[in-house]
Amino acid sequence: MVLLYIFNFSYGERLGYNYGVIALNGIIFLLLFIITVFLMYSVYKVAIKEQTYKHRMAQFENLRVYTERVESSYGAMRKFKHDYINILSTMSEFINENDMEGLREYYEKSILPISHSFTESDTKLGLLSCIKDTALKSLLSSKFIYMIETGIKLEIELQETIDELPLDCLDLCRVIGIFLDNAMEAAMETEEKEVCFCMFYKDDDLYLVIQNTALPLPYAIANLRSHEFSTKGENRGIGLFNVDMVLTNYKNVLWNTNYEEPYFTQELILKQTIAQE
Repeated sequence: MVLLYIFNFSYGERLGYNYGVIALNGIIFLLLFIITVFLMYSVYKVAIKEQTYKHRMAQFENLRVYTERVESSYGAMRKFKHDYINILSTMSEFINENDMEGLREYYEKSILPISHSFTESDTKLGLLSCIKDTALKSLLSSKFIYMIETGIKLEIELQETIDELPLDCLDLCRVIGIFLDNAMEAAMETEEKEVCFCMFYKDDDLYLVIQNTALPLPYAIANLRSHEFSTKGENRGIGLFNVDMVLTNYKNVLWNTNYEEPYFTQELILKQTIAQE
């Protein structure tokens, strides 16, 4: 449109246009340009809203999975409490009669099956109660459940209440989601298959550490954040360019990446002093 306008202005007089026609054409081109810019801006806003909607729906799905798992754990706990008195009464009878063989058989056939109802995932997910943000909690529970079901040895270290997030929750969920996806993919390639997640406060700053087993890196860690280098074919660095773009908007976040065989570590330090661009 700009080129057409220049052509119209430069060669209008040679083509027999007077200045009034040239000015009118210029106004028409200007209006068309403004309309085009407005349409492009409208499409951009719609795309942003659609992306935000997809993130919200993903958070809702994670919350649904987490709620179902909590309800399942609560049901198992209620059943165990209901049977607890009967178990103790039966065990006391075996002890009073000094029937150790019968007690051993009762333990193996009746008590152990009940204890197995409290699975590893139920125990580990209970630690997520320390996190007060519902969206982050639901995201973590969804990722952790999938890791446990795929055979990854998961360790969660949460010893204190996490109630304040020094950056936007949606951005933090995007970053953590990418870190956990990469950790899971890398861990599955190793024999140990280990992932460790840790959140804690230190000097009022929030530390987030994700560590996983990984094969030796054939390239420099700095390359992982490059857009050209982050390909699914390498199975590493996926999405780290996007993480870099998100964290660029925050001056209160420090991002450290380290690899010491066989562990790959991502560390975020979220300072309480918020300086967001």
